[in-house]
Amino acid sequence: MKLLSQLIAVLALALSLQVSADEPREASIDWQSSADISTLIEFKLDAVNGEITYGPNFAYSDKALLDNFSEIYLVRAIDHQGQDQYVLYITAQYDDKDWRSYKNAKLKNGAQPIKLVSLSTDMNVCPEASCRYEERMAIPLSMINFFDSANMGMNLTIDGNSSYNIALPSSYFRAILDAAPEEELYDNLPAQDQSI
Repeated sequence: MKLLSQLIAVLALALSLQVSADEPREASIDWQSSADISTLIEFKLDAVNGEITYGPNFAYSDKALLDNFSEIYLVRAIDHQGQDQYVLYITAQYDDKDWRSYKNAKLKNGAQPIKLVSLSTDMNVCPEASCRYEERMAIPLSMINFFDSANMGMNLTIDGNSSYNIALPSSYFRAILDAAPEEELYDNLPAQDQSI
């Protein structure tokens, strides 16, 4: 009997470890903590394009958000001339009867709409009454919008045939800022071949 209870305990532990292994790390961090977010930021030094910083997938911050979006992440790119570019990438993935056709974006604290670029669309599975739709889009952010968001967060509304509000905390933008590499990392880039 004691062996049976030990076996059940081991199986329960193995099952809980399997469940936690399948869950992405983004699902378990504190999205109000820039320190927690920083642990999931990816950084790449590219000899051609410069520094590229990838924020974690914010879609995992909320179940309702994840029901409508498979990806929401910020990319910061700094070219070799020191020019910063900030782009918020969003992949809407939803079950519906028709496309939401996201075409517009605006910030709650901004009077002017911001640019939304449609990258691709895909209709996956169409059982009886609804289909699984995917819309990939990019929203280039000005440096002012990025730094405002690092102070106040970003309240973004995207719309088309449907409208959705996405509220990103200031901690997400601060974590991207804090992830900027030290200047000496540039010294480790391989020399570019100028003969091409």
